[in-house]
Amino acid sequence: MILNALSFNVLRFLALSVLLGVSTLTVQAGTSAAISGQDVNGKAVAVNGHGHYTLVMYTNPDLEDASREMTLALDAYRSRSDFTLVRVVDLRGGVPPEMRSIVRIQIRKEEAKEGIRLRKAGVNASSPAPIIPDFSGSTLDALGWDSIYDQVHLVVYDPSGKEIKRLANVSSPKEMTRLVDGIL
Repeated sequence: MILNALSFNVLRFLALSVLLGVSTLTVQAGTSAAISGQDVNGKAVAVNGHGHYTLVMYTNPDLEDASREMTLALDAYRSRSDFTLVRVVDLRGGVPPEMRSIVRIQIRKEEAKEGIRLRKAGVNASSPAPIIPDFSGSTLDALGWDSIYDQVHLVVYDPSGKEIKRLANVSSPKEMTRLVDGIL
C-alpha cells in the first residue's frame, strides 16, 4: 500500500516536473550574481542567464494543471532568442532518494513530449525550457521561495541577470502573459 501511494505520488510529480522546472540555486534572488542549477539531465542551467530575459516559474505536483496552462500560454514567446523559460519543481520531502532517478527519467519523457507538441504547433523553440527538480529546496531558497505554495509563482530576470519582477500567487495564464508582454 505504501509503495502504491509512493508510485502514485512519483508519477504525479513526474508529470508535473516535466511541465515545470526546478533549479539548484546558489545565490539569493534580487542580485545580479549568477544563479545556476542542475536540470534533469545533470546539465548546469543559468537561472538568471545573460543576454536574454528569463522567466522562472515555481510549481509543485499539486500545481500540475495550473503550471501546464501557464507553460502553454508561453508558446508564443518560446521561439524568441531574447526569452527563456526555466521551471522549478518543488519536490522537497516528496521523493525518497532511491526514487529520484525514476522521477528524472519521467521528466525527460515529458520534456520529449513537450518538444513534439511544440514542433507540431509550429513553435521553433531555439532553446529548451529547462526543468529542474528541487529535491532539497536549495534552488527554491535561493529564489526566495522558502515555503510550499498553492499557486504558481514567477520571477523575471533581465538580460544582465538582475531580478526585475516577481509575482506571487499567479492565478491565470493571462496574468503571466501580460507580465511578459510588458517586459518584452
